[in-house]
Amino acid sequence: MFLLEGDKLLRLELFGEDTCELLQTIEASFGVKFTEDDVVCAVDIRALASSVYKKLTHPMSEKCLSAATFYRLRCAFMSLFSVQRADITPQTSLATLLPWKVRKERWRRLQDHLRYALPTLGMPYWELALSIVLVAVFFTLPAFGWQRLASYAGSMSGLFTFFAALCLWVVVLVLLSPLARESPRGCETLGDLTRLTLARNYGRISSEYGVSSDQEVLDLLCHLIAAEEGLDIRKVTPETRFPEGLNIY
Repeated sequence: MFLLEGDKLLRLELFGEDTCELLQTIEASFGVKFTEDDVVCAVDIRALASSVYKKLTHPMSEKCLSAATFYRLRCAFMSLFSVQRADITPQTSLATLLPWKVRKERWRRLQDHLRYALPTLGMPYWELALSIVLVAVFFTLPAFGWQRLASYAGSMSGLFTFFAALCLWVVVLVLLSPLARESPRGCETLGDLTRLTLARNYGRISSEYGVSSDQEVLDLLCHLIAAEEGLDIRKVTPETRFPEGLNIY
């Protein structure tokens, strides 16, 4: 795809911090490096996937990479957590394999065992709400004297209160972090985990087994982008404009 210099500059104006972070994640996951021309010509996810596929240097795989990743995950669940083979299928719910009470500890063991970059466990909405409520209650209790302390700051009282609240919220989130064990968005089954694990570790897995088809690379890229941006996978399609169709900048 050929773009005039003026068109390139307009395209580059769309690439803010969020877009650059996403591109870095894609590079790390697939083991590729984008040029400026690569990203300005990738007007949608299909074009971006095509650029990724052309940069893959390993020979074609004789195996299905999704199947190979699934088998490795299944062996890990069997050896680490004594799950029966018959109970592990692509449709098996992660909530069954990773119960809430032990999910974080099992997730850590699974990642250490596989040495793969697994998607991060999320923080439940109720935990975020709880942290906000705790901070709000803290600042409304007169016993802590925040209003008196803020008055000493004179005209800076509003700024002082804002930064104090922000720091306190961060502390509360850190204290509540052991509760962060929500399954990653779009990762409800072992099949979902297989796709995201392969997407996040494609460069490493393809170096071992070889490169899969361009269609699988496109599918994995859609899942990776949806997971990274917290989007519904149904809204991330090959025709989705990049980056404006993702509402990131």
